[in-house]
Amino acid sequence: MTFSLLKQGSKIGLVAPAGAINSQKLQTAIDNVQQLGFQPVVADGILKTYGYLAGDDISRANQINSMFANSDVKAIVAVRGGFGCAKILDLLDYKLILNNPKPLCGYSDLTALLIAVYLKTGITTFHSEMFGTPSSDYSYKCFKKVFCHKNKSFRIIMPSKSVCKEYKIDVSPKILNYGTAKGTLIGGNLTLLLSLIGTKYDFDYAEKILFFEEVNEPPYKIDRMLTQLQMCGKLDNLSGVIIGINNGCDEDENSLTLSQVIENHFANKNYPVVTGYPFGHIPIRCTLPIGAMAKLTLEGNKNDGLIIYR
Repeated sequence: MTFSLLKQGSKIGLVAPAGAINSQKLQTAIDNVQQLGFQPVVADGILKTYGYLAGDDISRANQINSMFANSDVKAIVAVRGGFGCAKILDLLDYKLILNNPKPLCGYSDLTALLIAVYLKTGITTFHSEMFGTPSSDYSYKCFKKVFCHKNKSFRIIMPSKSVCKEYKIDVSPKILNYGTAKGTLIGGNLTLLLSLIGTKYDFDYAEKILFFEEVNEPPYKIDRMLTQLQMCGKLDNLSGVIIGINNGCDEDENSLTLSQVIENHFANKNYPVVTGYPFGHIPIRCTLPIGAMAKLTLEGNKNDGLIIYR
């Protein structure tokens, strides 16, 4: 991974590159950064609004560019997602970003931004916290494990049963296909992954370990999205697949279940597949580095799960 470690007191830039935020959500993000022992730096214009967006496209792009240009800022974390990141991708200064590498973090709509920065610069980005959204101690521990420890590798540890019970979320990984996979870790929100297909920010899925999650979409829509990925050849030559918690994607009457949809698409693949990992639109989130080398081991007695290398 190409990023520096954070220390107590490190400055973290707060940005809103997508949906509009209010002062209350911004204050929540500031409080969370401070409680983790870091110093928040708020991007200029972060409270601007332009309809459902946090300011116009140029203003939102400037938030990202200015935070990368600020040498005092050691990491950049979005306050929230929503929609809008795709609209600023062509406005980013990728040469500036490449010359000032630092972690860029978020999830949901941030998927487009995280993948674009990784593809254009080779810098590792992070599917992780957004400090203005509901979270948990588990999520913050995962965040600090990645950014505050020098270990050459780390394994994704599942949340305890008590944490799952507290947030009423069932995080219980289920192995669909056994095996071992090695490859570059990449992914994010399923809708956003599809939105990049056919654009200059599309990428080769071959030999990648793909992770994805979705929120508030019925099984037939997820079936349609996975079918599109299959027809584009994106699912044929993967190294492995990790599926998160698809919150709010419950079935209606006369519907296939989400589990059936996923099994229909992946059960016949010759690579390891696991569902139910702790990431998605839930308070229980691990931090997943986009662009890092990883190993997924689902071998029965030797079920090491996901190990990520720096």
